[in-house]
Amino acid sequence: MQPPLIPDHLASIIAEYQRLWPLMPALHLNIGKLAGKEVIRACAKRLRMLAKQDGKQIVKFEHELEMDAFQDYLIYMHRPRGLSLARQMLNRNRYPQGSDERRLLAEMVQARFSIFWIKELIPAGGFIALDIISGKEFFILDPSLPQQDIAGILAGIRIFPHQNVWMHTGATLALGQIENPTDLQPLGKHLEEQQERALNEDAISRWRGILKETKAR
Repeated sequence: MQPPLIPDHLASIIAEYQRLWPLMPALHLNIGKLAGKEVIRACAKRLRMLAKQDGKQIVKFEHELEMDAFQDYLIYMHRPRGLSLARQMLNRNRYPQGSDERRLLAEMVQARFSIFWIKELIPAGGFIALDIISGKEFFILDPSLPQQDIAGILAGIRIFPHQNVWMHTGATLALGQIENPTDLQPLGKHLEEQQERALNEDAISRWRGILKETKAR
């Protein structure tokens, strides 16, 4: 029997989530420091964010929001020998057993990227989203979003399991809006690593184009 999409003890899960979420930026910052210059350049090249300035190669962001998307890709999608930077940080045992950081890292290494259609806002602290790749629905924690009008939004999101629900890594790529869910035809498949990376790169490219158009208006 499948567990309910929204568990009965949601209030306690959200309370813990609100306590843990502030740890994420520091974790991401420390994980990002594991990346050397070559890794950063390689990721920037794949995302078409690599540019030349004064004879040097630099990572160039056209919009301030692109920095978060780049960091998210760098931490979770660059996987030499199959190990993401998040996994490398967990393997280094920098955070003691039983610590909140260690628990979060153990969950973060399970993160996966997909495209979601936000089906319903849950005022208690999150939203129900349809994964248009797998066809499955998820309850994703985010106390800030129910205060916004995001129902119907199509977005690239990286999620990971937390208790009986899901958290996201923070870099949300808004790709448009779909009012009529009958227009959605989920693929009903699980993506392999290379397919997931290609989907992530395509979503970032499309999202950057949307940002550019919005900025030009």
